[in-house]
Amino acid sequence: MTKAIVLFSGGLDSLLTTRILQSQGIEVIGLHLGTPFQDISPEAAVWAEKFGIEMVTRRFGAEYLKMLANPHWGYGKAVNPCIDCRIMMIQAAAELMRERGADFVATGEVAGQRPNSQKLHQLELISRKSGIGGKLLRPLTAKTLPPTEMEEAGLVDREKLFSYTGRSRSQLIRRAKTQFDIHPIPQPSTGCLLAEKSFAPRIRDLLKRNPEPSLWDAEALLFGRHLWLDERIKAIVSRRESDGKKTVAHFKRPDRSPSFLMTPENFMGPSVLIVASPGSAPFTDDDYALAGSLMLRYTNPEKVAKIGAPAEANLFRTPGEREIIQISPDERSAAFHLIEE
Repeated sequence: MTKAIVLFSGGLDSLLTTRILQSQGIEVIGLHLGTPFQDISPEAAVWAEKFGIEMVTRRFGAEYLKMLANPHWGYGKAVNPCIDCRIMMIQAAAELMRERGADFVATGEVAGQRPNSQKLHQLELISRKSGIGGKLLRPLTAKTLPPTEMEEAGLVDREKLFSYTGRSRSQLIRRAKTQFDIHPIPQPSTGCLLAEKSFAPRIRDLLKRNPEPSLWDAEALLFGRHLWLDERIKAIVSRRESDGKKTVAHFKRPDRSPSFLMTPENFMGPSVLIVASPGSAPFTDDDYALAGSLMLRYTNPEKVAKIGAPAEANLFRTPGEREIIQISPDERSAAFHLIEE
């Protein structure tokens, strides 16, 4: 039986691609990829089970950050290395293809759908630079492209492939409902975080200060307010309860960068994670005082006033080392501004 590896995000395009291949009697293995900035989707596993396919999950790590710091094909309007990212994903699929003895790789790409990676010349470039060449099939837009090796060899019936182009989802949705019985239709994704202009300053700041950041440093960008207190240390101040939980969990990771954590002890307020820049000096009592002041700066004053006692915070130099300290306002904390604002 012909076997294909499908880049399987769980979105409409990858679901249609899977169904198109299955309708031709092709066995599909889904490859679901995560990055430091895009978590694994639980919905993808639900769809894989519904479709009766095996789903393999892999997550990019340090190699993704290396590519992000120096993409060969550059960025889009933000810090989105779309072409390099796509090449990396297809190379991962090609590796799985070889491991599983599959015949080709398929994706849900549609010509003209995404401006930074799916123009016709970009699709050709990605095929060529990924090293997979004629073993890359794009069933939704195949008839706008030259025939692949699989079509020429008769492994895939080109007449049962499609020629969709552009950004509209209406025809894809109609096809999903009427021909392939895909219900419910997945909602469009919010898009890649790296393509968001509001997130780009955090990435640029990280790469400027540390061209080879760790996964811990990169994933810390995903929550909280980020402020540099001086050239030595950065503060990450939680904005909501979920941020506070992420801050604590991030601090507990064994791969953390030099850092300390402060959480409120006798009032409701944000947690503050202080991270040292590479090669900086050890933390001082002044750093702890400034972190406590930042905590108060982002706390509703009424929540502190009603405790009727000095504000106290839990200071964690390590996850297992807790100390309760008094904190107070410091006018220096008002001088710092958010990286992205």
